[in-house]
Amino acid sequence: MSAVPYVLLRHQTPMLLTGARVLAHTLRHALLPPTAPRPASIAVAGAGEATAAQRLLRRIAPVARVIAAPPQDLVEQYIAWAGAARSYDGQLPPHMVSQWSLPLVGELLLRMPYRLTSVINQGVGLRVHGPLPRNVPLHVSAAVERIEETPGRIKVVVAVITGTAQQPSLVEARLHMSFLLPGPRAPKAPQERGPEPDWITAGLWHADARDGLRFALLTGDFNPIHWCGPLARRSVFRGMVLHGFGSFVRSYEVLAQQGIRFHEIDVRFVKPVALPCTALSVQVAPDDTADADGWRALRLAGSGDAVHLAGRLR
Repeated sequence: MSAVPYVLLRHQTPMLLTGARVLAHTLRHALLPPTAPRPASIAVAGAGEATAAQRLLRRIAPVARVIAAPPQDLVEQYIAWAGAARSYDGQLPPHMVSQWSLPLVGELLLRMPYRLTSVINQGVGLRVHGPLPRNVPLHVSAAVERIEETPGRIKVVVAVITGTAQQPSLVEARLHMSFLLPGPRAPKAPQERGPEPDWITAGLWHADARDGLRFALLTGDFNPIHWCGPLARRSVFRGMVLHGFGSFVRSYEVLAQQGIRFHEIDVRFVKPVALPCTALSVQVAPDDTADADGWRALRLAGSGDAVHLAGRLR
């Protein structure tokens, strides 16, 4: 694996500034007096009355920016890390959306009354309408699509649309997140699962102990659970884990490099990938298992019965 590209830090100023705002937001909430209302509390709505989440959703206006084209050296390093060297000639990888969208997503989350240190990424959906050109300013918009209240957590979906002045909607991404709240959480409802498909292994990938830091430098997501061992060991994961989006990127490119054609993919982060990790298997269901809408299952499988990503593509 290549050296850690520390020089890329200079390209992550927007996300570093957003991170500073998140830290200030966290400290401000930590200093609230005990008698202050809990920002994360959930109001109980009467019949016909909007819930607290619904009222909040109406108050959070979308954000939009025109941003400079990602620098060439950042794009090339990102493509190499993803395992797609010599691909995307004159184009940006559609999953690179995590790099330019995080500051806008952070701005939306900062408008919410929840503790941002409690947010976890739970999945991503990506729909590609056309190739994103390189060296062209990007038109990016982000909007909160859904806020759902459940005991112990607030589920949030943010939609990010990326395009150009001529084609404003080339890539749609939907980021699934949850804010964990104090107190008991709703038990998981039992799910009936049909028989497992005869999985086809598209390919393998692995990550070393420094891949969390590499992906942070490529995207600006510097959550220490991905690159700082001492802090990661104090987290619920008890060690460093790869970004969920990083696992998605590597799996996406295994599929693409093996010639599996798709324009839409949707996955959930089921189990974090511990760093370092041995080879993980990107698996898809056979073509003849696709449903009426063309979806077929996919997963990222580890040792034993471990499943790290689960979802579908078409």
